[in-house]
Amino acid sequence: MKKTHVQASLTLDAALVVAKAAISKGNELGFKMIAVVVDTAGNRLVSLREPGAPMPAMDFAEKKAYTAANFRTATEKWAEILEGRPIVANGLAQHDKVALFGGGLPILLDGSVVGAIGVSGGKVPDDIACAEAGVEAFNALP
Repeated sequence: MKKTHVQASLTLDAALVVAKAAISKGNELGFKMIAVVVDTAGNRLVSLREPGAPMPAMDFAEKKAYTAANFRTATEKWAEILEGRPIVANGLAQHDKVALFGGGLPILLDGSVVGAIGVSGGKVPDDIACAEAGVEAFNALP
């Protein structure tokens, strides 16, 4: 039996690249966004707020990142996952760190989650596009 395991996680430099790419995509789309990047456990590494972005979006972005990291799936998939499961949906919705709508994505390296990004400040499709831009920036790193 192994008593420990080693798990890869984002570096601060990589997390900053991811967050900046998401904010940049928001600028392209005409939205003032907030991007939060977390490690594998959902602990915040980086949070960036475009001046003028709505402050409540900070909480939503962090919840999306936490949810994506810990459940290892895109937050936009929760509607489908919870369909027909109202008790589970209600329970998860009451968790103060969970977000069940789009804009959070896990960040993968060789098939393993190494962190996640959560983005908020636009409409859900815009939040998703910005999170995707962040993941793409990570994938482009050497």
